[in-house]
Amino acid sequence: MATRRQNRVNHLLQQEISEIIRVELSDPDIGFTTITGVEVSPDLRRAHVYTSIMGDETEVRKTMAALVRARGLLRSQLGARVHLKYIPELIFELDETAREAQRIEALIGQFQREESEQDIATGERGQGSAGGNYGATIARIAELLKAGQPTVILIHRDPDGDAVGSGLALSLALEQLGQSVPVLCSDPVPARYHFLPETNRITGTVPQDFAVAVILDAGDYSQLGELADVLGRAGRVVWIDHHRTNQGGGDIDYLDVGAAATALQVYRVIEALGARIDQPIATCLYCGLATDTGFFTFENTSAEALAVASELVRAGADSHWIAAQAQGRVGLAAARLRGRALASVATAANGRIVHAALTPGDFAAAGASQEDTNTIIDLLKLIAGGEVQVLFKAVSHNHWRVSLRSGTKDVAAIAQQFGGGGHVPAAGCTITGSLPEVRARVLRAITRALDGR
Repeated sequence: MATRRQNRVNHLLQQEISEIIRVELSDPDIGFTTITGVEVSPDLRRAHVYTSIMGDETEVRKTMAALVRARGLLRSQLGARVHLKYIPELIFELDETAREAQRIEALIGQFQREESEQDIATGERGQGSAGGNYGATIARIAELLKAGQPTVILIHRDPDGDAVGSGLALSLALEQLGQSVPVLCSDPVPARYHFLPETNRITGTVPQDFAVAVILDAGDYSQLGELADVLGRAGRVVWIDHHRTNQGGGDIDYLDVGAAATALQVYRVIEALGARIDQPIATCLYCGLATDTGFFTFENTSAEALAVASELVRAGADSHWIAAQAQGRVGLAAARLRGRALASVATAANGRIVHAALTPGDFAAAGASQEDTNTIIDLLKLIAGGEVQVLFKAVSHNHWRVSLRSGTKDVAAIAQQFGGGGHVPAAGCTITGSLPEVRARVLRAITRALDGR
């Protein structure tokens, strides 16, 4: 059985190798490939890299040969990215089980959603989508945090309201217990969340020494960005998240795909800590819960989410003010960017797919940034006949962030095919290639899902 250190190195190498292949390698023989796993030897000298390759046998052979040729470059790039005494020899192996695993996972996901609906109907607290009770896990987390060891909280890059609100709420709660706990993020807090109390707690500066790291609202290590490396310095890692695609990897994993938001899970943890949910904490938690449920209009809005929201309002959260701040007016640049996105709207699969794209030229012409893309995809959901909505956003030349939404299909399973993940109705991924090439790949995968293939 792999040790905790091996597991962390496995996850780190999988993340970095995937990123290098997507961004750094330019070999035309490398087709669409997904790194499905990495297993390092106990001495960390060898790493078996499992890869799934889309295409016929010829494309698979060409891609495998190209990956073998690129091993030297990959090791060199890894040496610049990860802090290991020895960069392992890379042994590529074809993962032929990926497609079957995706089919099985989709069946499991359907079962879990049905179980989650049953839990909501019976009004059970602390029940996950698979029917498991998380009380013992929450108690373990509370016991660890109450011990007072130096702690850091990590939230995902490009943070949303759930990540920011959850991180600040837990930090404020631990302060009541006499601890000063920073919230680490590789990106700054978006301007629309500056209204939340004490956002200065969120920083990219890592303390010199800490014993416990708490990951919040990140579906995998890659979502932590450059901060993923600091986890190797933690004695204990706690992972709290609600994304269905999260595979875990902490010492204590609290992964509840039935939770409407990570803020709901943090609410449970704060209760177990015995901290008082005062007005600042209630404001942060309400923001996280409201933004991740589309202010209680999305499909993930549960009876528990509404009940906890009510408790937070009683504790001092101003629901109207929070909605006005988080959903407030947009700047001129964001308005122009929306116009350019809507001007690009097109459909596929007989109107069942609605898609739009924002190129580097669109961002430049509008004077806008990635932050200004928020809520644009929600406008696509207003177009009649669409079952799946897609927004392609240029990060840099031939580097695209793809946002997926649907009220009928599991878009997280689609995003996973491209190395991404998320929730059943809302997910995303990052893909390298020209816009026509990337768009064709994604639309082809969505069409297959709509046709039940």
